[in-house]
Amino acid sequence: MQHGKRQSGQSPIRLIIADDMMPIREYLSMVLSHEADIQVVDAVGTGAETISRALDTHPDVILMDLEMETSRAGVEAIHTLTDNAPGIRCVVLTHFSDDDTVFAAFEAGAIDYILKDSSAAEILEAVRAAAYDMSPIRPLVARMIRHEFRTMRSERASLVATLNIVYRLTPSELGLLRLLAEGKTKTEIAEFRHVESSTIRTHVGNILRKFGESSVKDVVNRLQKLGIFEIFVSDKANK
Repeated sequence: MQHGKRQSGQSPIRLIIADDMMPIREYLSMVLSHEADIQVVDAVGTGAETISRALDTHPDVILMDLEMETSRAGVEAIHTLTDNAPGIRCVVLTHFSDDDTVFAAFEAGAIDYILKDSSAAEILEAVRAAAYDMSPIRPLVARMIRHEFRTMRSERASLVATLNIVYRLTPSELGLLRLLAEGKTKTEIAEFRHVESSTIRTHVGNILRKFGESSVKDVVNRLQKLGIFEIFVSDKANK
C-alpha cells in the first residue's frame, strides 16, 4: 500500500509506537492518543512485531526504537519496511548514544529522529511533520546522512555532531544560513526579511552559540563541506 502526500483535514494520522520499554510505550500512547488528529493503532515491543503489525495495518508513521529484542532490531525493521512498504514513514526514537546505529537507521530509510527525552510537543511535531512531509530540514538531513555514510565513512563523528545541531536549528535560522552562504550581507538579509539589522545579528549570535563557533564563515564552511546546502537546492529543483 503506497501512501500519497497527506492533506490537511484528512483522517487522523495512523501511528504505531515501537519500543521495548513498556513505560515508554504507555506514556507515548497516552500523550499521542489524546490528540484529535492522531490515532495510535498499536504499541509493540519488538522489531518483528513492528514489521508484522505495520504490514497488516499500514500506518502513516512509526515511532521506532532502535534497540529492542536485538541491538539492530529497529534498523532491520526500518530496512524491511522501506523495501516492502515505502509509504510508511519511520521516525527513530533514540538516546543518540550509538552513532553507528543511528547512521544505519538513516541509511535503511528513516526520515527523522527524535530524542527520547524530548518534550511531548516536540514528539507531536515530529509525528505530524513526518505524516505531512512539512519539515524541509529533517528529510534533507536524512538524505545527507545516507549519502555521507556511503562516501565519507571516516568523517561520520563530525557529521553526527553537526546533524545534532542542524536538527535544533529553526527553519528561520537554516534559511538565514543559506542566505549567508549565497553571499548576502546581514543588512541585505534584514531588508529582504523586512526586519531590523539587530534582529538578524541576534539570530546569527544564536546560531554561533549552537555551533560553538565564533565565525559565521566557519559555520557556513562546515555545512557546505557536508553538502547540506547543495542537497537543499537539489531537493527544491526536483519539486
